[in-house]
Formats: sequence, C-alpha cells, structure tokens
Amino acid sequence: MVSNSIYIKDEIFVLDKEKIKILKSKAFQSNNKRFRYCLHKNNSEKVNEMIIAAHISTNIPPHRHPINKPESYYIIEGKLRVNLFNKQKKIIQFIDLSADNYPKMYRIQGNIWHQPVPISEWVIYHEVYTGPFIKEEDVEYL
Repeated sequence: MVSNSIYIKDEIFVLDKEKIKILKSKAFQSNNKRFRYCLHKNNSEKVNEMIIAAHISTNIPPHRHPINKPESYYIIEGKLRVNLFNKQKKIIQFIDLSADNYPKMYRIQGNIWHQPVPISEWVIYHEVYTGPFIKEEDVEYL
C-alpha cells in the first residue's frame, strides 16, 4: 500500500506555493485523491498536525473520534463542507468553511460524527488532532 503522507523532518516548515503544488500532485496521483504533510514526528506525538490536500472527488466516510480527542480544521485554500450526523446517520448540520470567507475554521470535541467533504476542486486545510493516533482506537466509522 502506498503511503498518503510525508512526515516532515525539518526543524522549520514553511508552507509555500511549491509545497502546495507538490501536495496537490501527490493527492491527485493517490488512489483516494488525498495527501498530507505530517508536521508531527510520528503518530505517538501528543499533537498530530497535518496539512492536507483533498480533491473534490475524494470520499472521506463519516466518522468520530474518542471523546477525549478533539479535532480542528483551518482552511488554507478552497472550500470544505463538514457534515455533522446523528446516530441514525442523518445529517443534522453542516458547516461550510472557506479560505476566502468566514468561517475559516472549526473545532469539535471527540465523539461527534462528522465528515469533511471538499466543495471546491481542491481544498487545502490544516488539521490538528489530539494524539497519540492509533487508527484502530481513534477512528470509528458510521
């Protein structure tokens, strides 16, 4: 399986146009049309911080994280809709985030069913998640 992320080892990371261009290119070449720069050293860090590129054709299933694991998104480029669900798998609210308008970011506590959905050709966003990240324990799909 091909990795959809690069762990940045540099002491200083600057997100410039060239890095965004590379991120989009790698996302477009990936099977799920997403790619991320991981700014944390590994998934066991207390804070997992990522710059994510997602193409409009990607599908991120509705999911939730443990109650003690908040998550936030800040939009750098493009637009992202975040669908919020109840236990019956019905959308109860959505939040449209945009780099050009407000709101630009959101934060949720854990245990909230949500689904990020790109609504522009590309969305680039900064995600911060409370680590450590253990996929089998930290992501439950609806």
